[in-house]
Amino acid sequence: MIKISILIACMSLPIWGIAQDKSQDQQEIEGVVLGYIENFFLNDYAKMEVHLHERLSKRGVNQDGRLSEDYSKSDLQKLMSTKQAMPLRLQSNTIDSVFIDRQFASVVLSTGYPKLRWKEYIHLAKLEGKWIIMDVFWNFD
Repeated sequence: MIKISILIACMSLPIWGIAQDKSQDQQEIEGVVLGYIENFFLNDYAKMEVHLHERLSKRGVNQDGRLSEDYSKSDLQKLMSTKQAMPLRLQSNTIDSVFIDRQFASVVLSTGYPKLRWKEYIHLAKLEGKWIIMDVFWNFD
């Protein structure tokens, strides 16, 4: 009986290790996504841009049903310099789901302003040991 218990415990260790790694990745991914969106609303480009890949692609379907223009990192910086900041206490950012497959992750984020809500579908890659946002697509609720 003791041998069986030891065997089961040893077989469980690799599974437990994988679950721990995935949990750590999930925490890191959620931190990156929240760092991006919170600082976007705060208009803190310097803190936001560290979460974005140089070749970021951001676009979405506008309220009129048409595809938006593409936004690069520099386009976001320009936008953030003209819009009103929203304090963290007024923000409502919720991560609805996280899917991780090795070096790739996909996140659904519910966000927006108090009277205007949308979802952002965010793709990340783990490059050089760090999760970074590659692209963002939004759709209004």
